[in-house]
Amino acid sequence: MSNQGLSIFDRDPEPGERDDEATQVVPVVDEAPSEAPATGSGSGATGSTSATRTQSRPQAPTQRQQPREQAPRAQGGQGQQRPERTEQPRSEDRPSAPARPAAARPQTSTQAPQLPTVRRGGYDTAAVDSFVRTATAEKAGLAASLSEAQDRLQSLTSELDSLRTRVEENENPTYAGLGARANEMLRLAEEQAAEVLDEANAQAQQIRQQAQRDAAAVKSEAEADAEDMRLVQTRELEETRNRATADIEAHRARALAEADERLSGAKREAEQHRLAAEQETNALRISAARDAEAARAAAEREVQEARRTLAVEQERLTREAADNHDLARAETQRLVTDAQDAADAAQKRAREATEAAEAAREQAALEAEQHVSRSRREAEQIVNAAKKQAEALRNSGHADSERELQALQAEVDRLARRRDSITSQLAQLRDVVAGFGSDD
Repeated sequence: MSNQGLSIFDRDPEPGERDDEATQVVPVVDEAPSEAPATGSGSGATGSTSATRTQSRPQAPTQRQQPREQAPRAQGGQGQQRPERTEQPRSEDRPSAPARPAAARPQTSTQAPQLPTVRRGGYDTAAVDSFVRTATAEKAGLAASLSEAQDRLQSLTSELDSLRTRVEENENPTYAGLGARANEMLRLAEEQAAEVLDEANAQAQQIRQQAQRDAAAVKSEAEADAEDMRLVQTRELEETRNRATADIEAHRARALAEADERLSGAKREAEQHRLAAEQETNALRISAARDAEAARAAAEREVQEARRTLAVEQERLTREAADNHDLARAETQRLVTDAQDAADAAQKRAREATEAAEAAREQAALEAEQHVSRSRREAEQIVNAAKKQAEALRNSGHADSERELQALQAEVDRLARRRDSITSQLAQLRDVVAGFGSDD
């Protein structure tokens, strides 16, 4: 009969398992302990104790490149190298320690932020975008390293909490009534558990200290990398700004030089245009002076010719005007004399008719007065007849005189109009002669 059934940590054997394997109590460590084979039923507990004491203590990681390889070991207990038949105290019926919430990982983005594009006087967008993408990728790598360190620290903290919970559950158990062999095994188990607990506490302390050192180192390294990156970015931005400033200054100098050159060219061209305009103006002035001199000479010749022609015409007109004036004066005098004679004759005839009428009236009156005594009617008839005869005679004489006077007046008016026309022509000739005299 095997001693295996006396252990309280035994479990029901599975099919295919050996019954003579010794019960072992293995602490939860980072590295898998080397398994010592059981030598017999009587020395099973002793073999377990010696196997536990000869286990190598896990070495804390010291390099940042191993966080992902060590984290599964710390979180999974004994790892894949743990013996398949290793027994652990059953804790499925005990409440497990609450898991601590994982530390929030910093949200990182490898996408470069969009920068405003400057069309003129700014930085090269391709160079700036490339630099920003590189800096963002480096920042993302550092953030990933920091996140891995935080995950490792969280895993180690969870493992430490699990060990503390198991230690608290195994403190001061009572094993009364289990027998001498069970008491011995329990005593050995308690001693082994105490050793395992001390070793686990020491290892946990070392792991915690190493984790703190690693976290501090990772933090310091991340801060140093961030500071180096900031300095590099600042230096590169300063260099880029200096290059851009130098490019702007060079461009401005080239623009000023080009503007000065264009201004000088414009001045030279303007001076050439001015000289050409002056030469053309002088040529036009000389040509105009020659043309004006020729025109003045031609005009002077024409004026002299006109003056000679005018003098000849003036002399001719003067002679014709004098002849016409004498003829007009004689004709006017004759017409006036004829008109005066006609008027005198008409007045004489009118006077004679009036005198005849007056004589007839007087004769009729005398006859009327002589025959008044005869009869009033005859006298009145005679008087009326005389008056009628006298009136008819008077009317006839006045009509003839008026007709003659009107004819004479029309003739006088015609002669006056002709005289005015001749006078106007003479005035025009005087004006023409006066104009030629002023030209002289």
